[in-house]
Amino acid sequence: MKEDLSLAYLQAIEEYGNISQAASALFVSQPYLSKFFKNLEEKLGVELINRQVTPLTLTYAGELYVSYMIDIKKTYERLEREIESITNLKKGRLIIGINPILASHTLYKFLPHFMRKYPGIEIELEEASANEMEALVLQNKIDICINMLPITNTELVYESLYEEDIYLVVPPGHAYYQKNIKTATHIPFQPSSLNKEKFVLLNPGLGLRRLTDQIFERYNIKPNIVLETNNIENAFRLANSGVGMTIIPECVITRDHLNFESNFYTLGNPTYKNNVVISYKKDSVLSPAASAFLQFTKEKYGASH
Repeated sequence: MKEDLSLAYLQAIEEYGNISQAASALFVSQPYLSKFFKNLEEKLGVELINRQVTPLTLTYAGELYVSYMIDIKKTYERLEREIESITNLKKGRLIIGINPILASHTLYKFLPHFMRKYPGIEIELEEASANEMEALVLQNKIDICINMLPITNTELVYESLYEEDIYLVVPPGHAYYQKNIKTATHIPFQPSSLNKEKFVLLNPGLGLRRLTDQIFERYNIKPNIVLETNNIENAFRLANSGVGMTIIPECVITRDHLNFESNFYTLGNPTYKNNVVISYKKDSVLSPAASAFLQFTKEKYGASH
């Protein structure tokens, strides 16, 4: 049984009072959402949304529908948890949201171990930007997330897994490149001098881009963004080719990259870190599968860091 989308959609109308804004928050089109409500109202034979007022509100029937659907949803969630508990995690389903960078550079370190320990748990992965993952968690479409700080939504809570350095990548030929520096070190010049310099950055909404923007704001840097990408490897290789500087987490620097000649500089005092966390909806009761995953990943990184 899947959660009836009508509950989430009607709650969005309650929150935003506008079809267009609700559709944007739900990552669906406005025509789709309008048609969805029309079909639902025709099926029930009653109007659920009062379209005669601005902002939109739910009718009494709409409020009653939401109330009952919440009760049904809670009952079903209790049923799922009890069934999973009874089977001692021999069966279950877990939907994990993950940052694309971590999906490529971190996931393989622990997910196979978890799957071997709990072979009966069906795993689904949802790779998305930080903004999209936060929305999906709040809509109960993702059970738990592995992402990076900062997390902007106060309806989410998180627990730390590990932290790593982040580096400013300065390619050979750049005015700030120093040929004699062969290992990662702290930045030897004022970060504010990077103002208006060329950068290759991740797209807005991605977790690392949030942190990058914080760094730029801290040092009053207005970057000359020559390219934006969803792929951190792409940003890294383009930077090393001299297209512009970039900022990357330590996990991206593998043995295959050690022969790159770029300078790698840490930033800040104390230095900025890439803080990797596992997050979930505030005040929610995690399913046994999600609780087991949370505990497993914390123990994994507690033992190795």
